[in-house]
Amino acid sequence: MNKSIIIGLLLSNSLALNASELDLGMGIGAMYYPDYLGSNINNTRYIPYPYIAYRSENLEIDGDGLQQDIFDWKSLSVRLSVSGSLPVNSSGARDKMSDLDPSVEIGPALVYTLYDKDGLSFKFDFPIRAVISSDFKGVDYRGYIYDPKLSFEYDFADGYNFQLHTGGVFANQKYHDYIYGVKPNDVMIGRDYYKAKAGYSGYKTSMGISKKFDNFWIGSFVRHYSLRGSSFKNSPLVSKNSAIYGGFFMAYIFDKSYTDRIKNWIE
Repeated sequence: MNKSIIIGLLLSNSLALNASELDLGMGIGAMYYPDYLGSNINNTRYIPYPYIAYRSENLEIDGDGLQQDIFDWKSLSVRLSVSGSLPVNSSGARDKMSDLDPSVEIGPALVYTLYDKDGLSFKFDFPIRAVISSDFKGVDYRGYIYDPKLSFEYDFADGYNFQLHTGGVFANQKYHDYIYGVKPNDVMIGRDYYKAKAGYSGYKTSMGISKKFDNFWIGSFVRHYSLRGSSFKNSPLVSKNSAIYGGFFMAYIFDKSYTDRIKNWIE
C-alpha cells in the first residue's frame, strides 16, 4: 500500500532534482498478519505492488518512504512516513460489529543519524502519522499514531541489506477507540462496553533482509508486537497480548534504458 502512494510523491517532488537514479518495476508479495493487534484471527494475502526507488543528492524515495535532508546538518533529516492496513471483516471478538475499513497512515518523521560509516548505520526515527480510512464511499479521520524507534541497518559487500527496528508505539484516544472500543449497541454476552484511552500501544521489533540483483529485487521481514502494558489491554476485543507479522516480496526491475527515459522526462 505505501509504495502506491509514493508514486504520486515521486512525480510531484522530483521535478527540479538532478544527479539522480531511478528504478521502477512490478512485484508481488505474500503477507501474514492478524486482523488487528490483539486479534487471534490471522490472514495470508498476496499483494501486487509497484517497485519504486529514487535517489538524488538531497532526496531519496524507497520502501521506507520519502527522506530529504533539512538545513545543512547532515545528521538530521525529515522524511514522509507512510503505512497502512488492510480491511477487516469483523468476526471472532468483533463478531457483528462494524468492519474495519482499509486505512492509510501518513505524516512526517524526524530522523537523527547517530552513526553512518562503511555500510553500517544507527538512527533514531520519530514518525507521527495521521490515520485515514475509507469504505470507498467516504473518508474518515481515525486519529494519529507515533512510534519512536532505534534503527540499525547494514549493507553487506555482496549486496544484501539487513535492517532492525525496535521501539514503542503510541496513539491517541480516537485511534484506540476506533479499533478497541465497544459501543453500547455492540454489547453482548462476553463483550462489555469499553471506551479506550490514549497512550501506549505496545512494543514493536522488526527485522528485514533484502537483495537487489540486476533485474530483480527480493526481500522478507518479520515483525513482533508485545501488547503487555498497553492502554487498551482490558478491551474485550483483545484476545492475545502479542502479534506476529511476516512477509516475502519479489519484484522485477525494468530495464535501465526505460527508467532513464522516465527519469529524464520527470526532471
